[in-house]
Amino acid sequence: MRDPTRIGALLASAVLFGLFVYLIIVGAGVGQYLAVGALLVFAVIATRIDDITTVKFSATGVHAALEKKLREAEATITQLQRIAELFGQISVLQISMSNRWDGLSSKEKREAISKIEKELRAINLKDDRIAEVLSPQRGYDRLDYYYWVTQAIPTNPTQNQLEGFTNFPHAFLDVSYYAVPPISAVEIYLTQNDIVTGEAIERLKDWKQYESEFRHRRIDLWDNRHALPK
Repeated sequence: MRDPTRIGALLASAVLFGLFVYLIIVGAGVGQYLAVGALLVFAVIATRIDDITTVKFSATGVHAALEKKLREAEATITQLQRIAELFGQISVLQISMSNRWDGLSSKEKREAISKIEKELRAINLKDDRIAEVLSPQRGYDRLDYYYWVTQAIPTNPTQNQLEGFTNFPHAFLDVSYYAVPPISAVEIYLTQNDIVTGEAIERLKDWKQYESEFRHRRIDLWDNRHALPK
């Protein structure tokens, strides 16, 4: 196989894997997973097509008989196995949840994305590329942390505190995934409105830790935040 063909197959693999990750994050249908997953497997095989003399499909999977570059080809088979394992796990989760809930919970989303990260590291993808793949998750978590802070109204707020929580949308305009207010600005705003203790400050601490470590400080509360009183 000529190098341009191999490079094309590698690029196709990257694009298809990116699409597969995107479908997981947005909660696409099972049929879309099946289509993209199948194309991804064949794209990976294509990167080693000149190393594989015969490919046989059976009930147990794909068996490739290799004649040259054995170690590299075996590494490719391992990658295919990992992709297949990940694809199977996510597909089973989607099928099991079909018509039972409106979507994945925070915990299920995190676990699904964690599996993606694990497989990316297993195929030695560089850290900066993994961070790019995971960036949508972190972006939406930042946005959710902002709104979580704004909802932490005390049971018996003072007039100043109540006005502070009520006026969040006016203090921070056009908040979105692409425009999350910095923590420092939110902290200053809370202080200006006498919100210096209570759950809002605890959530601000949660947000700070997530920004610095990409780790949830109170993960149980985070996972169940939609089921708890605001």
